[in-house]
Amino acid sequence: MRQPDDGTRQLLQTGVGTLLAGVLAAVLAGTVFGGIGPQGPHTNPGWIAVMIAMMCLPFGSLAFVLGAAKWLRNRRMAGVNGRSSELPLTPVSREGKSLLSFSEHSVERELSSAEASAPKDRQ
Repeated sequence: MRQPDDGTRQLLQTGVGTLLAGVLAAVLAGTVFGGIGPQGPHTNPGWIAVMIAMMCLPFGSLAFVLGAAKWLRNRRMAGVNGRSSELPLTPVSREGKSLLSFSEHSVERELSSAEASAPKDRQ
């Protein structure tokens, strides 16, 4: 049976791709673009490659670690639920909620209904 799409594959692909781009940029800065000395790269393309590597390596690492953690969690949860290959995902209903409302508290619903029923002042 096919597992539902929860974004794990996309996180892993993004993490690996971004990590590879960062490693490639670091290797290019150190070799093809003139090397890196005590004061930094020797050429403008070297500086650009270093900046790309400094952006891609942390972001790619975090995306990959998050994807790996989700994959391990999904694998563990699938094993706990009777060795089923289907993940225990439940549908989320946005009915009756505002765009930025993620709370299930009744106070928030009361406030939003009070705001909706209040008369609008005209100026």
